[in-house]
Amino acid sequence: MPASTNPSSPEKAGDQTRTALIMAGIRLFGAKGFEATSTREIAAAANANIASIAYHFGGKEGLRLACAEMVGQRIQGVVGPVLASIDPGADPARAQAAFEMVIMGVTDFMLGQAEARDIASFMVREMGVPGAVFDKVYAEFIEPVHAKLCSLLGLATGQDPESDLIRLGAFSIAGQVVYFRIGHAIVARRMEWEIAGPAEIARIKATILGNIRAFVATNRRLAP
Repeated sequence: MPASTNPSSPEKAGDQTRTALIMAGIRLFGAKGFEATSTREIAAAANANIASIAYHFGGKEGLRLACAEMVGQRIQGVVGPVLASIDPGADPARAQAAFEMVIMGVTDFMLGQAEARDIASFMVREMGVPGAVFDKVYAEFIEPVHAKLCSLLGLATGQDPESDLIRLGAFSIAGQVVYFRIGHAIVARRMEWEIAGPAEIARIKATILGNIRAFVATNRRLAP
């Protein structure tokens, strides 16, 4: 059997170690910050040899960049297929429906997937620290996805998609999703929820959906 198809082959084991290090990095960098996290902690969390960080990534900074790439890939996997399939033409109603579909899909991922907690924490920390990781995530994920959301929201309202109104509006709507993820403990306590299960997530989604529709209704430009 070729080594590449053998589950116990060195290549397969190397891939597993690399992935484990990235997942540990995302979790620890998000929880503690890059500077406060040691390579020894990451290796221990990944059940890997500390030398494997240098082997796979060239060092801690390389691992940080790989973590950013993984985060971008996971979120792109959620929004990418939807955005690629959307063609609202010149129809404001279809544009609004498409915008809602993207945001609801992201909400399902962020609130329904256990890994999303670590992803959200990692993104919040890294987006507050300008540098190579910030630049990469912004250029490869945030800017193109935000631009597409703005084009949909602009069409839905009849507003210029690059106006301050639409760009800030798209950020404010997407920001709600992030808050409900990183602030889940606060929300659950204030709402007196034991857990945020399917019923609770559905209520959050209904709230966000209502906010989207209120934004569109309030800012819709009427045809002359």
